[in-house]
Amino acid sequence: MKKEVFALIILLSAYSYAQTIWNGPTMTFTKPNHADFTLEQYQDRITSNVWITRGNSKGIFNIKQEVSYTGSGTSGNSPVDTEWAFGTTDNLGSLTFTTWAIAMDQSPMSQINKDMVVHLISDNIYIDIKFLSWSNFSSGAGFSYQRSTDSQLSTEEFSMASFKILPNPSNSFIKITLPQSINEASIYIYNIYGKNILKKNITKVNSSINIAFLSNGLYIASLNYNNQTFINRFIKI
Repeated sequence: MKKEVFALIILLSAYSYAQTIWNGPTMTFTKPNHADFTLEQYQDRITSNVWITRGNSKGIFNIKQEVSYTGSGTSGNSPVDTEWAFGTTDNLGSLTFTTWAIAMDQSPMSQINKDMVVHLISDNIYIDIKFLSWSNFSSGAGFSYQRSTDSQLSTEEFSMASFKILPNPSNSFIKITLPQSINEASIYIYNIYGKNILKKNITKVNSSINIAFLSNGLYIASLNYNNQTFINRFIKI
């Protein structure tokens, strides 16, 4: 019995240090002033657990796990399932993480262009992030930031918006909307560990893909056309 308990402690300890640092190409996410935060394009769906957006007032929140920003002043816990620190992942061991509200010190505008790291707690992923803009609620409550991406997604041309995947999330099928200039392309679907799950040739006329057989979670879709690669993500539910 003691040996089993000891083995379990070792296993849990190893798991707790199974962290991932995203150091791939940077991308910029923008939620414009007065934009409808319930729409997918105004949510940064980083993983299946964390979708960052902002309502018509207050701070950012994780719309995947909460309906709005919670708390006031430095007492807020939003975005839930995240913690924040100033610095970069290059010096991760020396960073002190706290809630977004405490890190912002009630003044997000004063933290513009400062290097930060966000830790996605459930996913145990660390991401370099830098806020580029912040509007108060009377101006429309917009914001934008630049963040690192999964290094496994590094390609010749990185573009989250080059093609669309709908519906997203989905439990049965997805339909790929190809960029305007592309009539036919190859789609590769990968899991979060970089394993190729599916390859399919699609056209503008026939672009539906059955995903019912996939396990629930986050997947990467890589569209290859004429030596160009475009990246997007979808969630199977």
